[in-house]
Amino acid sequence: MADRIVCKFGGSSVAEAKQFQKVKAIVEGDKRRKVVVVSAPGKRNPKETKLTDLLYTTYDLASKHLDFSTPWKMISDRYLDIAKDLNLATKIGDDLNELENKLKNEIEMVTTDFLVSRGEFLCARLMAEYLGAQFVDSYDLIAFDERYRITPKSYETIAQTLADENKLYVVPGFYGEGPHKQVKTFSRGGSDISGAVLANGINAIVYENWTDVSGLLMTDPRIVENPKPISYVSYREIRELSYSGASVLHDESIAPCRAKNIPINIRNTNRPEDAGTIIGPTPETTDYPITGIAGRKGFSMIYIEKSMMNKEVGFGRRVLAILEGEGLSYELSPSGIDSMSIVVDTKSLDAVQEAVLEDILLQMHPDRVKVFPGISLVATVGHGMTNKVGIAAKLFNALAEKEINIRIIDQGSSQINILVGVDEANMEDAIRAIYAAFVK
Repeated sequence: MADRIVCKFGGSSVAEAKQFQKVKAIVEGDKRRKVVVVSAPGKRNPKETKLTDLLYTTYDLASKHLDFSTPWKMISDRYLDIAKDLNLATKIGDDLNELENKLKNEIEMVTTDFLVSRGEFLCARLMAEYLGAQFVDSYDLIAFDERYRITPKSYETIAQTLADENKLYVVPGFYGEGPHKQVKTFSRGGSDISGAVLANGINAIVYENWTDVSGLLMTDPRIVENPKPISYVSYREIRELSYSGASVLHDESIAPCRAKNIPINIRNTNRPEDAGTIIGPTPETTDYPITGIAGRKGFSMIYIEKSMMNKEVGFGRRVLAILEGEGLSYELSPSGIDSMSIVVDTKSLDAVQEAVLEDILLQMHPDRVKVFPGISLVATVGHGMTNKVGIAAKLFNALAEKEINIRIIDQGSSQINILVGVDEANMEDAIRAIYAAFVK
C-alpha cells in the first residue's frame, strides 16, 4: 500500500489566487500528497466579511423573499476573481447561476446547511480544476447518523472511493450527508474534522493541516512575548491544552487520527519550509518538563461545607444530580473530608443559580454553601512532568513569588496536567510566572 498524505487547507490558505498558487506548490512538492481538503475562501483583509457569514446573510434574505443581490454579488465575485486570476476555463459561473436561481425560485427546497456548504463546495471545484485533480463531493463520502455522529460505513466509503493511490483528489470540507439525505454541516472546525476522517479512511501516513501559523506555541503570544514553539505534542497533551483554552484543533479532528496513530502536522501555507508542530502518540523523551500552558476565564466555584460529609454515602453523587437536573455540567470537583467545591461555567450557572442553591440547601442540609465567581483555570501540561520530583513545588513557588493566590488545585493521577484556579484578574500573570519558571 502506497504512503499517502491528506492535506487540509484552511480559509486563509485559499483566500485568493496567489494562495491557490502556494497550495499547488505545496501539493506538488511531495508526491505523497494525494488528498486535498479545502475550506471556503477566508478573508483577504481584516475589514472583509467572512464568505461563510455572507452565505448566512444571503440565506436569511432569500428565505424572507428579500433582495439578496448585494451579499450574493460579493460571494460570486470572490470565486470569479480567483478563476480569472488563475486563467481557469471553469464553469464556476454556471454553478453560481444555478444556485442563484434556486434561491430566487426554489428557496423552500434550500436549507441553511446546503447554502453555507457551497462555500467549500465551490472552492473545491476551483481547486480541483487548478490542480488537475478529481473532485469528490464530501456528501458522497461522509454520512451522519441520527445523533449526528459519523457513521462507521463512512470510513469504508472513503477507502473505496479514494482507492486509486496514484490519483490526486480534492474534497470540500465542513459537511456530509445527514440522516435524512440532506446536506449537514459540522458544528465548527468542520474542515479540520473532514480532513481527519479522510486520513483515517485511507490510512494516511500523515494528516497535514495547513493554516497561517507555523505550528503551536507553548502559550498564548498575547500573554507571553515570543513563546517558544512546540515541535511535538501528544494526543493527550493537546486534549488537555485545547480544553483549557489553547487555540488548537477541534477535539473531533484529533480523534479519527488518534484511533490509528496518524500524526497530525500543523503547517504554515505562507512558510512551507517551517517544520510546524507534530501531534502524535506519547513521546519517549521531551525537551522541557512542560509542553504548554493555557488558561480560561469565566468560571465560578460552588463551595459546600458540611461536618462529617465524608461519612455520608452518596453525598457527592446527589449534589451532582442537582446540577444535572438543571442541565448544568461541571468542570472539576476537588473535595476534602468536610467540604466539596464544584467548578462550573459562570454563564451557565447564572441562569439557574437560584434553583441550584435552593435544591442544595433543601436536599443536602449543608452547614454552608456559597458561590465564588470570577475564577480562571490555568493548565500546565506535559509528559515531562511525570514522576519528576519538585515540579508542583516549582509551579507553586512561581505563583507565590508573584503573590498570586491559588483558589483551586487539581492534578490527576496521569500527572501530565496541573490545574490551578486563580482569580480572573491574575490569569495572565499566572501564565507568565509559570512560563518563566519552566522555560529558560
